[in-house]
Amino acid sequence: MTTPQFVSFDSIGTPFGTWLKPGGRVAAYVRSTGLQEGDDLFAMSGNLVASINDGCKRCRAGKNDIVLVLDGHTENLAVADSIPDLVAGTQIVSAGRPGASNNPTLTWTATASTLLLNVADVSLVGFNLNFAGIDAVVAPITVSAAGCTIAGNLITVAAGSAGATTPITVAAGATNCTIADNKMLATGTQTEVNIISVTGAVDNLEVARNKISCLLTSATGGIIQIGAAATNLDIHDNLFYNAVEDGVCIRVADTFAATGWIYKNFGKTIDAGGTVANTLKLVSFEGTTESLIGCFENYATDEATASGVISPAGAST
Repeated sequence: MTTPQFVSFDSIGTPFGTWLKPGGRVAAYVRSTGLQEGDDLFAMSGNLVASINDGCKRCRAGKNDIVLVLDGHTENLAVADSIPDLVAGTQIVSAGRPGASNNPTLTWTATASTLLLNVADVSLVGFNLNFAGIDAVVAPITVSAAGCTIAGNLITVAAGSAGATTPITVAAGATNCTIADNKMLATGTQTEVNIISVTGAVDNLEVARNKISCLLTSATGGIIQIGAAATNLDIHDNLFYNAVEDGVCIRVADTFAATGWIYKNFGKTIDAGGTVANTLKLVSFEGTTESLIGCFENYATDEATASGVISPAGAST
């Protein structure tokens, strides 16, 4: 699995596929079931803890220390700010494979439960993240600090009648944030307002190579919603499916002049069985404000057989 926050940096390979940046260390191993028969010495070294928050308490600020979460770990996030002792620079890394049944799994179990990336340079990599532990979790993850990364996770946005309203919020302060290589899936009747909502005037937000399938509440929402004067946006190579008639994949609001690039994204929407006229907006620029965002090579289809079909005909956006 590619972990973008480690690419292009010198690092040291360790057991269990972890990459340590120079100066960093594995500050803690995490497993909710504790020590197991046959565990290696690493687990008996005194660095094994039962929760991610306990692991964060052992990290040094700004040193890129790793909290390595082991296979079989499960953890419920039941309150607001469920990891209150997050330390700047911490890399919270799964030792498993996203989607595997034994991969470390975090489940949101209260409508107000949140994980706040509110200190700088924190990464959340490789987990099963379940927002469907209860119906209508309002804002499971909010990023409000610089240099944070959410990468390589399998995210259950909704399942059955339960799920999140706005799964990921990018708020003021989240400069140089990266949301990349995640798979975000929603099934069942639960509907979402947006999937990634940009609510702050952030700079250099990159949203790349995500696969997002969802059912928004209506055509007035957007899988990615740009609702603030964000600058140097970099939104590219994402694959979208919005299961709402006349849906929008990337919506840019009309209240500001954001800047950056939206390119090489692919999208599909539902066609109501071919009986209702349908218009997919892969990228929608709202209202009359002149856009300063470069937009090119985005492809959309509303057909049941999607291969090679562009909608509207002859246009790429």
